[in-house]
Amino acid sequence: VALDIDAISKMAPGRFFRDHTSAVNALDFHHTEDFMVTTGDDDAIHVYNTNTGTKTKTLYSKKYGCANVCFTHSAAAVIYSSRGKAATGEEGAGSSARAIDEHAVRYHSLHDNTYLRYFKGHTDAVTSLAMSATNDNFLSASADRTVRLWDLRTPTCCAVIPDTPAIPTVAYDAQGEIFAITEGDGAIKLYGTDSYAKGAFAQFNVFYNQKGEFLFNANELPPAVSCVKFSPDGTKMLVVSGAIITILDAFDGRHIYRIRVPGTEGQQHAVTPMEASFSPDGEFVVTGGADSCIHVFAATSGFQV
Repeated sequence: VALDIDAISKMAPGRFFRDHTSAVNALDFHHTEDFMVTTGDDDAIHVYNTNTGTKTKTLYSKKYGCANVCFTHSAAAVIYSSRGKAATGEEGAGSSARAIDEHAVRYHSLHDNTYLRYFKGHTDAVTSLAMSATNDNFLSASADRTVRLWDLRTPTCCAVIPDTPAIPTVAYDAQGEIFAITEGDGAIKLYGTDSYAKGAFAQFNVFYNQKGEFLFNANELPPAVSCVKFSPDGTKMLVVSGAIITILDAFDGRHIYRIRVPGTEGQQHAVTPMEASFSPDGEFVVTGGADSCIHVFAATSGFQV
């Protein structure tokens, strides 16, 4: 079925899932299989068949919690971060080791409910994960203001990009050739997956337009970037900052248009960090709103469908 404005206008909820007993903090769709996975603040991991509309599995991560879940290439395995539940707050010998254990990324087999690997290195909460579409590499961003590059096949970190100005977010393009890191000053840096050691090959800024004009309220600190994603064809990027979604040209950083998230009129900072996504065909941008509704916009114009 082609995804067009007529089809979207006829969409309505088809099934409600109330399996989580507290807030859902992340979800991910598998790229090729009919599965969706969710994690929640109740420490539960639920897997759903999106073709039949049924839940197929429930697992738990009781000790450390779970968030930022992503499918790997296999629909039978996921990676996710913890929620820092095991923090003791103690100082002194061993506290750094505890933090590294607590903030490890976990590689979890959904088939037999076993941990396949732990990826340790971050010393504060992991806030963003991104899986490459073409190989076993993935990125993690953390409140320790570092980004780490990993390979699913080894627990050793492949590379570290340190000292970001604020908590970063990360994303791969669909071709697996480029990854993006956002920084607290509005900067978006692009790296080649085979040449990241040379540093960023391009840098844009979401807080300023091409004329150098500041796009937020000058009397307030600009809101933190909470989400960055590439369009499926790699030509556009969306960046969520507070109540604003900015669509950029992925080649030259040109601001194509900005969308104010519905329900946030008069606000610069969203009440909770927002997320948005491109549709699989790249023709639409989908986001939740502060009005508890799902909103769809045309990706080429920003027109609300």
